Amino acid sequence: MFRRSLIAFVLLIASVASASDANLTNQTRAALEHAVPAADGPGVVVLIAKGDTVVFRQARGQAQIELGVPLAADQVFRIASITKIFTAATVLKLAEQGKLSVDDKLAKYVPAIPSADRITLRQLLNHTAGVSNVAKNPQPGFMRRDIDTATQVAEIAKRDPAFEPGTRWAYSNAGYILLGAVIEKVTGQPWHEAMRQLSLEPAGLTHIRYGDGAALIPGRVDGYTTDNPAHRVENASFISSSVPAAAGGLVATADDLMRWMRALAGGRVVSAKSFRAMTTPAKPLEPSTHHYGLGMYLWQVRGSEMVGHTGQIDGFASALAYLPKEDITVVVLANDDNFDARTMARRLAAIALGKPYVDPVGVTPSAETLTALVGDYRVDDKTVETVSVKDGRLYTQRSHHNLVPVQMTAAGKFYFVPDELSYFEPVRDKSGKVVRLDYFDGGDAPAQPMPRLAEGVAPSP
Repeated sequence: MFRRSLIAFVLLIASVASASDANLTNQTRAALEHAVPAADGPGVVVLIAKGDTVVFRQARGQAQIELGVPLAADQVFRIASITKIFTAATVLKLAEQGKLSVDDKLAKYVPAIPSADRITLRQLLNHTAGVSNVAKNPQPGFMRRDIDTATQVAEIAKRDPAFEPGTRWAYSNAGYILLGAVIEKVTGQPWHEAMRQLSLEPAGLTHIRYGDGAALIPGRVDGYTTDNPAHRVENASFISSSVPAAAGGLVATADDLMRWMRALAGGRVVSAKSFRAMTTPAKPLEPSTHHYGLGMYLWQVRGSEMVGHTGQIDGFASALAYLPKEDITVVVLANDDNFDARTMARRLAAIALGKPYVDPVGVTPSAETLTALVGDYRVDDKTVETVSVKDGRLYTQRSHHNLVPVQMTAAGKFYFVPDELSYFEPVRDKSGKVVRLDYFDGGDAPAQPMPRLAEGVAPSP
């Protein structure tokens, strides 16, 4: 009797798991087809893994449009800023070996940089060093040329600091290029060769490498862009991998990125202590809306912690995400630099959690409803979100950025188009006047309150 009951229980659990897997497959496939409606253009490879088991892996679109070569899940993509995870892990590996300290001053390794005697490696890792991303007098054709690290350092040294080290947070590719220079100074090897020996080979990863434009890399896909007013597919401009360097110069397959994240989180690349440092947010600094550790963003998806990085470079967009508590890994690799890989990764993570995001259904609001929303809303001391109406259509525009169309739902929330996760929710006073917008970045709490500005009031310069 007990044995029959046990068998029945096991069969019940198996049937529930099977149904859950079927739901995940169906929902992920639907999300993929929604994101890439036409299979004859640029596309995307997506992967979801639970533990070491891949539960979904699929490609949709073309790897080479002009030759009609379809995408396959094992092909090689430029991963852009996901490279920063590898650079950070390599620096931490060198720290574990006693060859440097993350609290060393940059001047010890790269003294030519302004403020190098006040910048620590930790500040470079968490984007609080104040190294400017703005090049001085960029030369024509610079992005297409292969350049060495010394040339990169000399160019960055010409820039004025963006702010005093440790006082603000500002994403800096230049900061990670300098970390590549530090790796080279300490190891005596090119940054990517040191990375291969220290971080990649021990984890058994063979498809993650420097994206040398001259090398023949089997399975490497072509990059495209639809970032133009007509969203027309065009060949992406070429950029040498030596330009983003340690900030964004790697290529990889989806499976090797999944294996990398598993190895990193499992203590097979750096120690558990170092991984905790990578996934611990830096001290909150202005602007405080960014949560970043050492080489990794820290996100929340459906109430769960998610860490990882996104990437965007001419022709490609990418995302690598890991949910530590649930042991879920998500990979998104697209060969269209206008593809929203971050939103796709959030969608897939929510599906894997069994808490998928609801697709918003737009309605046509009344003219009165639209007029009530028109105005300026404070994002921070220097930034406003302007809501406007044009030809009966609702738009938002953040300071110094382009107009973005939004669609309103029956509940009064309005979502970005085509990003359908982030949304605004109007807050009204007792008289019904809209006095604030609550902004839900990525579709999840907590909301960022944006109070309405009185007419004629502008943010600080």
